[in-house]
Amino acid sequence: MMLKYELKKIFSKRINQAVIVGTFLIAVIIALLAVGSVSYVDENGDGHTGGLSARYLAEDQNRWKGELTSEQIGQIVKKVKDLSAKYPEEIPDNEYGKTVQSYEPITDFVIGILTPDTEWDNSVLYQLSEEQAADIYTLYQENMGKMAEEYGTTPEKKELIENVYETVETPLDYEAAVSWETMLMYTQTYIIILAVVIGFLSISIFSGEFRSGTEGVFLAAKYGRTKAVKNKVLTGILMTTLIYWVGMGILDLIAFGVMGTSGFFTSYQISEPYCIYSMTYGEYHLLMLLMGYIASLFSASLTMLVIVKTRSLAVAAAVPFVLFCMFPFIGRMASGFTTFFDFMPSVFSNIIEYVKSPLIFQIGGFAFRQLPFVILLYSALFIVMLPFAYRCYRCYGLRKNLNP
Repeated sequence: MMLKYELKKIFSKRINQAVIVGTFLIAVIIALLAVGSVSYVDENGDGHTGGLSARYLAEDQNRWKGELTSEQIGQIVKKVKDLSAKYPEEIPDNEYGKTVQSYEPITDFVIGILTPDTEWDNSVLYQLSEEQAADIYTLYQENMGKMAEEYGTTPEKKELIENVYETVETPLDYEAAVSWETMLMYTQTYIIILAVVIGFLSISIFSGEFRSGTEGVFLAAKYGRTKAVKNKVLTGILMTTLIYWVGMGILDLIAFGVMGTSGFFTSYQISEPYCIYSMTYGEYHLLMLLMGYIASLFSASLTMLVIVKTRSLAVAAAVPFVLFCMFPFIGRMASGFTTFFDFMPSVFSNIIEYVKSPLIFQIGGFAFRQLPFVILLYSALFIVMLPFAYRCYRCYGLRKNLNP
């Protein structure tokens, strides 16, 4: 009953209701923006955006669905060279829609293999011989070894990178991942919004009694310092879980319902060949959802702790905004503290870039990647802060009352 009452207190407030409805409406808007951002060119050269464009684009690119062999890559490279010779100035839109569009993600993959640690350069495709194209995966493996040498500055770091690269099975299985790639940026944006909103909603869990000055009465009740406080902490967890997964559910249901789910099992190495996280596009999306949930739980627990310690609504409301919205900008300006900001909550605001970055850290003889460590770190902080907030609120006023 106490838990139900605490939840009712949150969801019955007009301002909270407006914030929650607004947050879910934002999910709808972001999903529609994602759908509308995909463009497709048909065989006549006519461009289309939004609607079912993502499905048409995926269907076109799935001409190459299946095992992406070196022979197929050789065929595509030959097509690229032939079209370049036929249209030295610019490829017509109808030719783009008929051929180029279908294999564009694969040519990007090849360019990525050929430019492991240099600027993106389309010209490398035209310099690639048929023999080199037929041996592309051997070159890929060799470049993985070079990347391990470059970024594995210690034996432990090198071994970690090599172990990750060994899990990349070649030749890769390919299926168009239009919807998953499109949703990366939009999912990350909504993660930040949810973390800030959930932090704001968490303020009312403990602030009600402080605002009305009835905290003494609340804590003096029979179960005021035990069950009642525990229920407030549990309310924070339940509210966070409900708001986060309903919001993300709305976003994903609309976006993937329209764009389709082709490419869930496609290796993310198609986009980033030397990524030190060996995973599929679907697993990458699940990783983002997990990190977003942890960010929201951390935001809620930190906000509850701050409101208990400071009793200031303004300070508590500012904390999640500063951590998730301001810290990324501060981190870019404070270039001398790069390592420090690599473990700050700003990581949750820039998951896309951190997945691409070969960041390996080491403590003693133990080497580790950034994102798994961040997940463990903020999960631990969330778990630690909840009982700390419980203890602080439970003991509120006792020390003051004991002093004459």
